Amino acid sequence: MSGEPAERDTDRHSAGDTEPSEYELRQFPYVQERRGVGERELREQYDWMRAYYKARPQRYVDLQEWLNQARYGQSYDVYLKRSALLAVGATIAGVVIGIVFSWLLVSAGLIEGLSNPLDYDGEIVYLIAENEVLVAGGVLTIASAVIFGLGTWYLRYHYPRFVVSSRRRNIDVTLPHAIVFMYALSRGGMDLMEVFDILADNEGTYGEIANEAEMIVREVEFFGNDVNTALRNVRNLTPSDNFEQFLDDLIGVLDSGGDLTTFFETEAEDYLEEARDEQHSFLETLAVLSEFFIVLFVAAPLFIIVILVVMSLLGGNTLAQLVLLVYAVLPLSMLGFLVLLDTVSEPYKQPAVHFGENDSDIESGFTLVATVLWDLLPGLQPRPASATTIDGSLEAQQGQYLKHRRRKALIEAVSDPLAAFRERPVYSLVITVPLALLALGAAVGLGVATPTQEAMLERPVPTTTWLVVAPLLVVMIPLSMFHERKRRRERQFSDKFPDTLSVLASANKMGVQFDDALGLLSRWSTGPLARQMKLLQNDLRWNFDTRAAMRNLADRVAVPQLARTMTLIGEGIRSSSDVAAVLTIAARDTKERFKLDRERRQELTPYIAVVVIGFLVFLLVVVLLDSAYLTPIAEAQAAADPATPVEDGPRLPVSLANTPVAAYQALFLHAAILQALGSGVIAGKLADDDAFSGLKYSIVLLLIAVAAFALV
Repeated sequence: MSGEPAERDTDRHSAGDTEPSEYELRQFPYVQERRGVGERELREQYDWMRAYYKARPQRYVDLQEWLNQARYGQSYDVYLKRSALLAVGATIAGVVIGIVFSWLLVSAGLIEGLSNPLDYDGEIVYLIAENEVLVAGGVLTIASAVIFGLGTWYLRYHYPRFVVSSRRRNIDVTLPHAIVFMYALSRGGMDLMEVFDILADNEGTYGEIANEAEMIVREVEFFGNDVNTALRNVRNLTPSDNFEQFLDDLIGVLDSGGDLTTFFETEAEDYLEEARDEQHSFLETLAVLSEFFIVLFVAAPLFIIVILVVMSLLGGNTLAQLVLLVYAVLPLSMLGFLVLLDTVSEPYKQPAVHFGENDSDIESGFTLVATVLWDLLPGLQPRPASATTIDGSLEAQQGQYLKHRRRKALIEAVSDPLAAFRERPVYSLVITVPLALLALGAAVGLGVATPTQEAMLERPVPTTTWLVVAPLLVVMIPLSMFHERKRRRERQFSDKFPDTLSVLASANKMGVQFDDALGLLSRWSTGPLARQMKLLQNDLRWNFDTRAAMRNLADRVAVPQLARTMTLIGEGIRSSSDVAAVLTIAARDTKERFKLDRERRQELTPYIAVVVIGFLVFLLVVVLLDSAYLTPIAEAQAAADPATPVEDGPRLPVSLANTPVAAYQALFLHAAILQALGSGVIAGKLADDDAFSGLKYSIVLLLIAVAAFALV
């Protein structure tokens, strides 16, 4: 790609057209946009569909730019051809779905009841009336085909744009920390290409910035370009304006012969300040979304519920609309809002990185148990071909060593069976889901609750509690407990680790060796950090590999925010003899990142109260509707005996007597339960960017909702 701009520029000017843009020169060859001239020749080389697109490149300049910035690795004509084929397939699927849907409506008798909504009389009206089934089915089929076909084409055409937008945000968020990483490497004397090469190898830690660095390395190593040309080519294709500006500044420093280390240090400070501004803008976005949540999921449902209940007084049958609102619109909307929050927060997440440096060759789980049992069976294991030879003796010793390790691993797993749940809280579902199903079956079998519509209407609170709430609590409480324990452990490391690095840097400046400083720190520290420092010291003394030791520490701690720190320290110490400087740089970078995380928690914690208060308002309104409106109606309906003469019994409007009170009461309870679950999860997502962190709020709100309806 990088070696073609001059040739493309010549071809473009030979056509006698206007000056091409910079992106056009580097993204695809120019083809004359004159129908019937170049298209015939293109059909001989390509199929007719690709030739059609290739003959009109000016229409798809933006698409090709998105494809290149998204790193799709294909030209716009190939992408559009596949998009067109997918759109055709979706259109066919839309036709089938339209026909099936029309048949279902005809079977339900809904189409025959349609009437002419227009005040118009004519032959066309009579023709449609005589063939209303065929016309309605045809309209539905055509509409379904158009929606599926055009929707697929539109989404496919603009999807690279969404990918580019996501990559841009990820690059902007990660760029300051990547510059700090490059500063630490360059301080040790690495040249620029070595710095980019190491950065490219850490994709899991630095995300899309590592992919951009890999493009620079590829330009130099595979295409034979010099560093300046490689930087300019990547600069022209990166989706991030910040990274583009950084590369411009870097090219200027290289051209002027400036000091790269000083440049990286200055740029790191500037972009860290931009990262703070970006964080504040992101927090403002989350604040606005939290206010939207109150409007969309508290005020709007309450308004609709009150309107539907009032309409029932006027004789309207609003039960179907309320059922649709509670069981479909409300949960799906909350799920969509949660997805929106996750999408907005995606560029700001630090992915969990597993380096695999300390991966064991010992099995786990049921495989470990089976292997240990096999080891205990005498005479069944294959023996070496000759135990007297050196190879046979080594193989026998290795086999004994592995047996010992497997037995030790099994003993450790049996002695601490909850370790897997603490490391992976979601694994608790393997135990709790069957227990929840068992509890549900026991409740039904013992007759405590009956899973029928009649039981749900007659006794909504106890039936819902035993059939829905209790199984949910069996699943949610252990999951939340293990997750909160893990989060508390991660925060302990996050709060103490920056100060730990500062202490290590100070000790190293005073002449204390790095491993000795770790030993001193392990004796002075408390909690899990002290043990990890001791393990790190032993790893360094036994293996003499700083990079592997740091990655082992990152894998053991399993705190995503520390993966970049471990990578920076390991690579920085390996490239520089000034350990104290590397540790100081790492400590500063870690403090900045943890400061941003702490600011997010502090600024968004009040919005947890907003979400909780919103739920309490919703609960208060539906409970008041139940107690002050539905309960008197139910009592009046019970007092009204159809056999009693009208003059002897209470006079009730027909609409009031036909109000489905029991159904409304059950729906109000279920709406409150869904609000409790959704509000808690969304509160956790807002404050901690983790839906599981909201389970503790959901549990409390769920208990409050059930208690409120039980006491009414």
